Amino acid sequence: MTSHQDIEQMQAFARIDGLWVAIFWIASFACFVGSFTYPALATSVLLIGAVSLVFAAMRVRRYRDNVRDGELSFRRGFLYSMLIYLHAALLFAMAQYVYFRFLDNGFIANYRDLVSTDDFKEMAKGFGMSEIDWKVVMDNLASLRPIDLALQFFTTNVFMGFFVSLPVALIMKRSSKKENNNYQ
Repeated sequence: MTSHQDIEQMQAFARIDGLWVAIFWIASFACFVGSFTYPALATSVLLIGAVSLVFAAMRVRRYRDNVRDGELSFRRGFLYSMLIYLHAALLFAMAQYVYFRFLDNGFIANYRDLVSTDDFKEMAKGFGMSEIDWKVVMDNLASLRPIDLALQFFTTNVFMGFFVSLPVALIMKRSSKKENNNYQ
């Protein structure tokens, strides 16, 4: 039986862990934006993103071992992991809104001129898209408001958190020693 205090405690820990994951995501996004100017940062985008997933899984393990005394059901592990990603996605969406609203000034959207270069045309062919297709994509991106972009990223991150939370909860699940002895 879960008490109200257990739920509040889980939410408090998830908020803190979500803040840390959001910091990783914001750093990754900053590297993404910086990679338009400094292409060497492109590798950092994926690296920081992968580290954030591992970090979140480690925080679920820490929650299990330190807060739950080594016991964690699949359901509670899934909920805790989802709360981490929900809080991270919310904070990340707020940071992206601030970026797109006040800092971007069309910087990313102006890269639609990039589709005219020969290098980009060659890359687009590798993806099976024509120059016209890429222009449509970039024009659609440029037409979105900052809140639209932030909400789109928020939704994507929540869905990603759902799918990542499933295996994390399965891996971090651990029943009590008392229950394990009953099966022997």
